[in-house]
Amino acid sequence: MELLEYQAKQLFEQVGIPTLPSQIVSDARELKQLHIPYPVVLKSQVRTGGRGKAGGIRRAQNTIDAIAAARSIFNLAISGQYPEFLLAEAHYDRTQELFLAVVLDYDLQRPVLLGSAYGGMEIHKLLANLHQVVIEEFFSPFYARHLLNKMGVTGALVPALTEIIGKMYHLLQTKDLELVEINPLGINQAGELMALDGKITVHDTAIRKHPDLAALGDRPLEETNVNQDLPLYWEHDAHGGNIGIICDGVGSAALIWDLLHETKGHPACCWILGPRAQGKVFSPHELDHQIKAILDHLQKLPQVKVLLLNLVAERSINQKILETLIGRTNQPAPIVNRAPNIDVPQSAPETTLPEIVVRCLPALDNTFDSSLYWEGDLEDAVKRAIALSKQKQIPV
Repeated sequence: MELLEYQAKQLFEQVGIPTLPSQIVSDARELKQLHIPYPVVLKSQVRTGGRGKAGGIRRAQNTIDAIAAARSIFNLAISGQYPEFLLAEAHYDRTQELFLAVVLDYDLQRPVLLGSAYGGMEIHKLLANLHQVVIEEFFSPFYARHLLNKMGVTGALVPALTEIIGKMYHLLQTKDLELVEINPLGINQAGELMALDGKITVHDTAIRKHPDLAALGDRPLEETNVNQDLPLYWEHDAHGGNIGIICDGVGSAALIWDLLHETKGHPACCWILGPRAQGKVFSPHELDHQIKAILDHLQKLPQVKVLLLNLVAERSINQKILETLIGRTNQPAPIVNRAPNIDVPQSAPETTLPEIVVRCLPALDNTFDSSLYWEGDLEDAVKRAIALSKQKQIPV
């Protein structure tokens, strides 16, 4: 379950991560009693990314502009979601934006620190410069400084950012969370840090263990209602890249992306589906739509030579994902009715399918197409995908 931004920032405040003065707005008329000095930034509170580019984040210089902007945002659907609340927040002049995250990685069974020297809405640049540090045992500032060194951060920012990362990890651990993310973390001219946006993913069991999580904000948390007919999609370099990723979690996607770059692979795009992508288990019908959307998209990406599947959901869901994918890619060609005496070639047109590398936890009985490449270790799966991407693809 994903928290809304304002709920995530309430948790940030509890551990001392700096946030801006803000106010929750449920009706545009409430802006007449705004307690924050202008200019302000109005943000749509929906559980999805891409709010800025979709028009869900707007700056206002005065009350009249703010009311007009709020009415527009309330009537704007982003990925099928209309906001019930807006976050009115003070404007912050920053000279630099970073990305920081702490994620519980189910593959490694360890917390992982993620960071990029490029934060904000330019997701392609962020992912191309994403770094990771795996926390092997207990957290110490060493891990945070190691991540910052990989990001190229030096000087007076190192101790301040090390403290922020430590607080993020403390929040993840004490609240039994799956993901704590700040994007962007703003840095102003004086070198002060500010969490300008936040994302927190809560595991279902954490709600039962921590009742305060269910009482955040003005109402109890609700399950996300995003449009599940389409998978979450990242694209880095659809022309230069030749490896497509299919996985079932944002943390898993970021980790694989980083591993591919570190081992000289060329990811083109990533589709995210499964129970942790949207906060609930998919029905077979919804999952079928997800796979169909991916395969339809692949038709427009002929340069993708390999699909790397990393599935770490429940066994039944992993089984269904593979059955749906393989079932669709192995469908026989349709029978064409034709009039007599018309000479039509008997052979179907030649098509090319990507090679498929599968890494699955828990492991499944290998009853699928023998042309699949199965790997038990994620790094081995990444290496196999890179090796296959360098081979000449054979039409099938």
